[in-house]
Amino acid sequence: MAACVFRSVEILPVARHAGFDFLVADMEHSAMSLGEAATLCVAGRMAGFPVYVRVPKASSDHLTRAADCGARAIIVPHVDGLAEARGIVDKLRFPPKGNRSLPSPIAAASFWPVPAADLISASEEGFRIFAMIESAEALAAVENIAAVDGLDGVLIGSQDLAQSLGHTGNLTHPKVTAAFSRIATAARENGKVFGVMGVPPALLESHALSLGARLIVVTNEINLLAEAAMECATRTRQYIEGGKTR
Repeated sequence: MAACVFRSVEILPVARHAGFDFLVADMEHSAMSLGEAATLCVAGRMAGFPVYVRVPKASSDHLTRAADCGARAIIVPHVDGLAEARGIVDKLRFPPKGNRSLPSPIAAASFWPVPAADLISASEEGFRIFAMIESAEALAAVENIAAVDGLDGVLIGSQDLAQSLGHTGNLTHPKVTAAFSRIATAARENGKVFGVMGVPPALLESHALSLGARLIVVTNEINLLAEAAMECATRTRQYIEGGKTR
């Protein structure tokens, strides 16, 4: 589940107790600050519940800062080519795979001063990097992007990809479904995780599970609230109005 509107720490136990496997702190499409994302990441580590951070863009200064603040994974939107993918790895991986600088005490090491080798080990343990494929340009380069060493997976931004391909809102168009298949194949052939974001439940089988998706951001908190609110209001009104006729 993604947290896009509700940014305080209460959203974390809600996601956990609802049965989700992880929470995405979304800094791309919300007013979430780095400090708010950091609070979620640290609380998640203390609770044993993974928090991933979607940063605003590939060139964002928040890439390494979000990692230092305890994100279990960094999701990078709109990775359109090989150079961007390599640049992300260069910033987020320590040598020899990248050139991430040694940070001060960080969340992964419980903010405790430790030797450099231990700090690197704690930072890398379980840490993952996902590049989002969301454009025709990215689709054309997906095989090269997926082959980048140090990248853990590719994640489709479903709605943006469909729009870029000229089929806004139509995830079942043959051109869009072919793109999903191509991206999934590129991930599989390079030993990377394939994931999706923005796929409605009715299409999860065809656009995710049957293609081998291992990472699914299935909804966000505001969509869940809106859907439940409408259902509750409608059912209650029907009950009240039905009672008036009896």
